[in-house]
Amino acid sequence: LALRLAHHAAQVHGIDFSEAMLAVFRNKIEQAGHRNIKLHCGDAQTLPYPDATFDAAFSLFGLMFFPDRQRGFAEIHRTLKPGGSVAITSWAPVDQSPAMMTMFGALRAIKPDLPQPQRSVTTLENPECFKQEMEEAGFRNVEIRSVTKAFPVGSTAEFWESMVKGSAPLVMMKKSMGEALWREKELLALDYLKGRLTELPTELTSDAWLGLGGK
Repeated sequence: LALRLAHHAAQVHGIDFSEAMLAVFRNKIEQAGHRNIKLHCGDAQTLPYPDATFDAAFSLFGLMFFPDRQRGFAEIHRTLKPGGSVAITSWAPVDQSPAMMTMFGALRAIKPDLPQPQRSVTTLENPECFKQEMEEAGFRNVEIRSVTKAFPVGSTAEFWESMVKGSAPLVMMKKSMGEALWREKELLALDYLKGRLTELPTELTSDAWLGLGGK
């Protein structure tokens, strides 16, 4: 998102607590040739910016994981200028996203003792909780929108590769097993996907919430 915004904004700031993530992003910034993106390593629950600094703020599938979401929302509100806007995303419940359920099924094929995903009314996957927390932080005209993204599936192998590349739980599982055991176990996941994705090519959708508001 920062790379896209750099074409339209005078200056873009990004923050992450992982130096490794920032190193990856610095390479992307250099490749894109942008000179108006500044990166900071730090805690987004304690932003290193003065009050009323920004015209707009964004958190894409980040704030939903904060240990203290109230501080996260409050810090965004503090650093926005009066009249500024905010956009925050969070995943919707897993069971209403076919792409997520398919990925989870592949995970259980590898590790059958994984519990079924449960809905949580106390996280941002609950749109009522999402809206309430934004309003409690002081945001006005809060709106929670549903967003659906379709992921094309050309083959089970391609779909599995994209899941392994983009899913933190799968990456962690792969690293914990070691290469030899992982190659053995992923055959179980591929067999599961072949049994579930019987008509290819197809599309699988995933749902998310988009929280919008202003200061």
